[in-house]
Amino acid sequence: MEHFSSEEWRKYAKNELTEPERELYEDHLYICDQCLEVYLEVMEEEEYSLPEMPGEEDFTNLVMAQITGEFPKEASKEQSGLPPKASRFERWFPFAFAGFMLIGGLVTMYREKNQIDQD
Repeated sequence: MEHFSSEEWRKYAKNELTEPERELYEDHLYICDQCLEVYLEVMEEEEYSLPEMPGEEDFTNLVMAQITGEFPKEASKEQSGLPPKASRFERWFPFAFAGFMLIGGLVTMYREKNQIDQD
């Protein structure tokens, strides 16, 4: 079995391969534990070479605020990036519209079936 080198896995991690090459590497990972270990080592090295994210300390708090719907006291609305609360109409209109479209489609199918049966 042919194995890929660390440098080849580094190219994979940096997204420097074509799509067919990426698929070949991914398929190889499923069957080769040795390359999987090399890949994991390379990914760990690449993780530490990434630049730091600005505001990294507040990132977790802001994500948790979005999940729970609560804002931390120190986070302002500008920092949160959340849209303002939607009205009931804005929340329910897509569901109502989809329901009407579904009912309309069912009625049309029923009419067409009845026309075919009558012919």
